[in-house]
Amino acid sequence: MYTYSKEILPNGLRVIYLEIPHIHSVVISAYIGVGSRYEEEKKFGVSHFLEHMLFRGTKRFKNSFELFEAIDNIGGDIDAYTSPEYSAAIIQVHNKHSEKGMRILGDILFGGNFRSDDIEIERRIIQEEMKQFVDVKGDYVGIDDMSFSLMWKDSAADTPLFGDEKTIANLRADDLHAHHKKFFVPENIVLCISGNFQKGMVTRHVNEIFGNIQGKFTGQKPPLKNTQTEPRHLFKKSPSQTTSFKLCHKAYPYKHEKALLMLLLADVLGGGISSRLSLNVREKLGLVYDISSYPTMFSDVGSIDIYTSTKKENFEKTTKAVMDEVHKLFHEGITEQELNRTEERVFNQTQLIMDSPLAMANWFGIEELLIAPEAPDTPEKQAQKIHDIKLEDVHKAISEIFVPEKRSFVVVGIYSWLNKKHTIAMLK
Repeated sequence: MYTYSKEILPNGLRVIYLEIPHIHSVVISAYIGVGSRYEEEKKFGVSHFLEHMLFRGTKRFKNSFELFEAIDNIGGDIDAYTSPEYSAAIIQVHNKHSEKGMRILGDILFGGNFRSDDIEIERRIIQEEMKQFVDVKGDYVGIDDMSFSLMWKDSAADTPLFGDEKTIANLRADDLHAHHKKFFVPENIVLCISGNFQKGMVTRHVNEIFGNIQGKFTGQKPPLKNTQTEPRHLFKKSPSQTTSFKLCHKAYPYKHEKALLMLLLADVLGGGISSRLSLNVREKLGLVYDISSYPTMFSDVGSIDIYTSTKKENFEKTTKAVMDEVHKLFHEGITEQELNRTEERVFNQTQLIMDSPLAMANWFGIEELLIAPEAPDTPEKQAQKIHDIKLEDVHKAISEIFVPEKRSFVVVGIYSWLNKKHTIAMLK
C-alpha cells in the first residue's frame, strides 16, 4: 500500500508525497503546465526545445557531460518529455540517494545555462529528431500531430506542433529565456516524490531546494475547437511501403465522470490481443501486423483513437474492416460477458499502477496539474468504479461517441483517388 499527502509551499509549488514502503527506489518528478497548446504558431517547438536545453548544463554542472555523469554515479535514470498540454522531467534513484536526486532535478529545472554554443548543438539534435517524422520528399508525416490539429485546432492540420525547420532555426536564447521565465514558476509546477523515503527528511529537502523559487504564472491555454458537424479527413501522400491511418472519435476529457467508459471501450476495440480489432483485422483477415485502440485525454477534451498500418494494396480493405467493427459496436453494443471480461482486465491494469512508483507519480502529478481536484481520484477508487459500470452506461456512451459528426480520419502513405473516395464514403 501507499500513503498520499500534499503540501503547498508558500511560493505556490504543489508537492505530492507518495510513500511506498518495501521498495528500493524513489521517483522525483516535475510536471509543468507548458506545451504546444501555449505556443504561437511562429514559435511552435519552443517548449520542446526548452525541454532539451534543461539538460545542456546548469549552475552546478557546466555541461551535459557533468550532469549525466552525476546521474550515472548514483545509478539513476532520467527522462523528460513534452506533450501538447504539459511537460515532465523525471529522475529515478535508489532511496539512499533521494536528496541528490532532488538537487539534480532542481538544478535541471531552475539552473539552465542556455549558452549559445549549447543552443546550436541542441538545435542540430532536434533537427535530427524531427527527421523521424519527415518522409524522403521532406514532407512532415507526424500522424499524431495531424490528428490532434484536425480535431482540435484552426491551423493547418499538417503543421508540426513541435516545430519545423523554419521555426526551430529561428528560435534564439531570448525566446528560451522568456519561455522558461513565463512557465517555469512554482504555481505552474507539480512536484511528486514517489517511493520509499523518510517523509520528514524529504520535506526539509524539498523546502530547501524548491522553496525559494519565485515567479507568477501569466500563461494562458487557448481553448481547443470542439464543434464539429460532419466527419473530417486528411490524406497525406507519402512514399512508403505501408499506408498508416488513424481513426479518432471525440469523447470525454481527462477525469470526466465517463472517462472510465472510454478506457473500457478502447480496450474492447483494440486494447489487447483478444480485442475485437486484433482478432478480426489481424488474426482472421491477416491485414495488419499490429492494431491498437486507446484513449487520448486532455484537461478539456478527449478522444478514442484507432491506429494501424498496412501495405498499400490492403489500405481500403483494412479501413473497411476497421469501420465494420466500429459500426458493429455502434449498432450492437457489447455483451454482458464482454463487459465482465473487460472490466476485470481494466480493473487489474488499474490496480497494477500501485506497484510502480513512476506510474503512481504520473497518476497523481498529472491529475493535480491538469485539474487540481479537491481530493485525488486514486487508482483504487477508479478500480472500484470499474466494477460498478453497467451495460446501459456503456451503450449510452457508444451512442454518444461513435457517430459520424465526431469522427476524424488521417491517412499517411500511398493510396489511389478511388481508395480515397471509397474511404471517405465509409466515414459517413
